[in-house]
Amino acid sequence: MLTTTDDLRVTEIRALSTPDEVMREIPRSLTATRTVAASRNTIHSILTGADDRLLVIVGPCSIHDPVAAVD
Repeated sequence: MLTTTDDLRVTEIRALSTPDEVMREIPRSLTATRTVAASRNTIHSILTGADDRLLVIVGPCSIHDPVAAVD
């Protein structure tokens, strides 16, 4: 006799909202829009050499190899 092992802890299945639906439900504020635009301009300046600051981009996951991360 086979025993069911799939979805033992699933109590509900719901469809995820599309990005378009989320953007309509939660519109971005003027402050958020300005922050994104200013940040993009700053990053552009750093990447093109107009701004001599160091740009560090950190991902959402932990770094498992610090030496490789610094490299």
